[in-house]
Amino acid sequence: MSIDQFRGDKMKTEVVVNLMIPKKLFQWVDDGNEYKFEGLVDVRVFINGETAAQDAFRILETSVDRPGLNERTVNMVQQSRFLLSRSNVVITTTITDLSSKQVYVSTKNIIIRKIDDSFLTTSDLILCTFLKRENEFDDGSINRNGFTLAPNPSGVFGLGRPMLYTYGELYGFNDDGTYTINYKIYDQQGKEMIQRGPFVKDKPGESSVETFGMNIMGLLAGRYRLRLAIQDNQIETNTFIDREFFVVKEQPADFKSNFTIILDAMENDELDDFIDIVGYFMTESELQTLIKSNRAEKIVQITNFFEERDLDSEIYQNEFYNRLNKYLAIADQQFSTRSFLGRSTTRGRVLILYGRPDDIESYSANEERLSYEIWQYEDSDKGFIFIFINKEDGTGMFEQIHSTHPNEFRNYRWKDIIIRGTTNLIDF
Repeated sequence: MSIDQFRGDKMKTEVVVNLMIPKKLFQWVDDGNEYKFEGLVDVRVFINGETAAQDAFRILETSVDRPGLNERTVNMVQQSRFLLSRSNVVITTTITDLSSKQVYVSTKNIIIRKIDDSFLTTSDLILCTFLKRENEFDDGSINRNGFTLAPNPSGVFGLGRPMLYTYGELYGFNDDGTYTINYKIYDQQGKEMIQRGPFVKDKPGESSVETFGMNIMGLLAGRYRLRLAIQDNQIETNTFIDREFFVVKEQPADFKSNFTIILDAMENDELDDFIDIVGYFMTESELQTLIKSNRAEKIVQITNFFEERDLDSEIYQNEFYNRLNKYLAIADQQFSTRSFLGRSTTRGRVLILYGRPDDIESYSANEERLSYEIWQYEDSDKGFIFIFINKEDGTGMFEQIHSTHPNEFRNYRWKDIIIRGTTNLIDF
């Protein structure tokens, strides 16, 4: 998933969410007449824990013959667009295979910036594997300002995707004349590897569209940064925009390679948020070692942690990763509040760590007691329970006050705590 921002209206920014969805996520079903898969994609924007915008749609594909390997490994690109005010937001995409009920989730925290075109500024750059100016557009294609795009949200280019294209927009040309652009590619150490330009162009008006394309197979495998630099030649104002991408010489064919690329593409804050979730499954010693490591070491440790917990190493998919994504999606959908995503709440933590309870008993508030829930698990000889209480009526923010699970805290006086006005403290 990639997220790019463009000029919207005077008050809001246009936020474009590009998704690269592998067909191999879905289970093909033979209904006797044809093979097909069907999925549900749900893209949500959360502001202060509440859903501020949503785009949900179905994916359906059919085939008369049994799909071959090439057909099953194709990636589909989908796009959602939102107009959002300047703020901190969380964008979550949930993909559900309607046949297998398998759930996949991707989440990013971003800051919506105000694009003020009263001075020279740029949109973000969309990385693409295909870009062409068109007069007519096919149904289902992704188009923008006269161009057909095939976005590459992964930012990974290689043997299967040797051409790198970018699409960007420039704003704030407030007089006639010319402007100059340069494209530069830097390696991970900041060394300039390639320059294209300078290109001097006439200003077409207040804004313009800039596109770029090159074959990247001359670059070594690694992480790179592409920079678009612009100068307004009349007022000598400069600005630039950067975008990272990856070059691979062999297409990743295993979970470890793909997972490493996913983690490496995360921003530092995004990686830290993911570590908070993975920490649910770690010992305190493992978590502290991970937190104190540098970025590269964190990626290696997380990848190894997931591989060690894979239930079936003989297949491509990592079962532990799939399970985590499933419950992250459910937690966000069911327990998000005004202040937190569901995955960060106590009920979300328990759901992610232990799975769905076998039974939930819900008790509403009345004049004598607060509302509370009892979650019951029956996967051991005696089973275990969790007790959650809503201390603030109507907020939906439940707190864990007791559990009989051996790795959780216990408080056998929990029945006193649900009484209104009680002063009893939890005994950890």
